[in-house]
Amino acid sequence: MRFPAAMDDLTTERLLELGDLPILDDDALLDRATTLIECGVARRMWLLLLDDERRQLPLLPQIEGAPVSPDAETGATLSALLTGVAEVATHIAVVLERPGSARATPDDLAWADAIVRAAGRAPGVQLLGVLLAHGHGVDALW
Repeated sequence: MRFPAAMDDLTTERLLELGDLPILDDDALLDRATTLIECGVARRMWLLLLDDERRQLPLLPQIEGAPVSPDAETGATLSALLTGVAEVATHIAVVLERPGSARATPDDLAWADAIVRAAGRAPGVQLLGVLLAHGHGVDALW
């Protein structure tokens, strides 16, 4: 499997460099996700972790193996995950990655809804957005 060019250049040093540039609005968030992920090549979820000044931390966790659509346990699992994230980050953005069309599917929208709801139940974390990395780029879902 070939990763996008952006993945080839992703080092701790690069993350630290990007971390010097705060993500202050939706356009900056979309630009950062596009810089980091470029497009969707596999099914996974990325967590962009930011501090209280909205600077990205030099961590870029990925969650592999998520089902195509969220199931009954997804909400509780996501809430626990986001609550744990609050120990290191005050802001978070989630990028859903999958290959294929730029058009958001019902499953993509169900994931976005599950993430937004889970973030609402996770004390200490502010969700900045949910984005979709698809086969043609990155777009905002929420």
